[in-house]
Amino acid sequence: MKKIILALALLASNYSFAQTKISGEKALEDLSNNKNIQLLDVRTVKEYETKHLKDAINIDWKDQANFEATVTNLDKNKPLYVYCLGGGRSAAAAKKLTDLGYTVFDIDGGIMKWESNNLPLVTNEEANKAKGMTIQEYTNILQNNDIVLIDFHATWCPPCKKLAPIIENISKKYDGKVKVVKIDVDQNSQLTKSLGITSIPTLFVYKKGKKTWSQNNFVKQKTIEKQL
Repeated sequence: MKKIILALALLASNYSFAQTKISGEKALEDLSNNKNIQLLDVRTVKEYETKHLKDAINIDWKDQANFEATVTNLDKNKPLYVYCLGGGRSAAAAKKLTDLGYTVFDIDGGIMKWESNNLPLVTNEEANKAKGMTIQEYTNILQNNDIVLIDFHATWCPPCKKLAPIIENISKKYDGKVKVVKIDVDQNSQLTKSLGITSIPTLFVYKKGKKTWSQNNFVKQKTIEKQL
C-alpha cells in the first residue's frame, strides 16, 4: 500500500511540475543570478528577430520535426525556461520538454506580459517602429464609429481560431451597425503593448468611444451580442 501511495504521489508531483509557471519578474531575477539557466524562445524566427529576451535561443515550436531534433542539443542537467508570445505555445512546449526529461519553467504570459511589465528586451527598433496600427489610428476608429468590437488575436492561437467564425458572423449580421476590427498581435506589437494586452484572444466593445466591455478568452456569440 505504501508503495502505491508513493507512486501516486510521484505521478501527481510530475504532473504538477509539468504545469510549472514562473512570473516574468522571477524569471528575470533567476536569469540574472544563475548563468546555468537555458532560455528558450519557441516563437517563429521572424518573431524572434523582431524582439526577444536576452540570451534566448530560438527553436520554433510550429516546426515540430526541427523542434524535436534541435532540443536534443539542450542540457537536461540545467533548468530550462521557456516562453512564447502569450503562453499558448510555451505551455505545449513545456509539457513536451518535461516528458523528454527536462526541468522546465514556463514564463507566465510570455513576451506580451513581459513587455507590459516593462522588463528588458532585445529589440529590432526599425522593425518595431514600422509595425502595425498606431494608437492614433486605433483612437480614430473608436471616435468615428458608434459601436466598435475589437478582436485581438493571433494566427497560431487555438481559442482565437475557434472564435474567428463567430467574429465573422457578427461582422456580417451587424454590418453597418457595428464596426468589427480584427487586430493580429504579431503584426501590431506596439499597439498591443500600449493597450496593455497580455493575453489572447482579447475582446473589447466600445460605445461612443468608451470601453463598455472586455473579455479574455473564448466566448460564445450570444454573450458578445448582448454587449453590442
